[in-house]
Amino acid sequence: MPEGFSTYETWPFECLHCLRVWEEEYLVHRQTDGHGNDVVIWTREGTQVQPPWSGMVCPHCGCGSVTTFPTGYLAHHAEITTVRRAAAPAALDMAGQRRPTPLLPYALLAISLLVFTGSEIYGQVVGR
Repeated sequence: MPEGFSTYETWPFECLHCLRVWEEEYLVHRQTDGHGNDVVIWTREGTQVQPPWSGMVCPHCGCGSVTTFPTGYLAHHAEITTVRRAAAPAALDMAGQRRPTPLLPYALLAISLLVFTGSEIYGQVVGR
């Protein structure tokens, strides 16, 4: 007879595409099989699922580029509610506001273009 125990774990996620942040709760069954091997079974809402670090998809945009945080990380850094897959609202931040498009990539591109153009103009003026 396999011995084991079950625990609830809440995992926080962030979509790297739409920047949506959410948490999902899992019931994790840990036991040993008849040969002494450890077996871990992940379930969510009564259905067996893959572990949270494997194959997670954003419930808002469907993108597979999702990252996780350490368990309990968001509880110490931000207030967040658990999102159910059936009711996935629009891409909102934790305060319920629409998240702006990140400007850093565009700023870095503009700066690199300015540096390149400036070096070309300098080369023309000085006369390489």
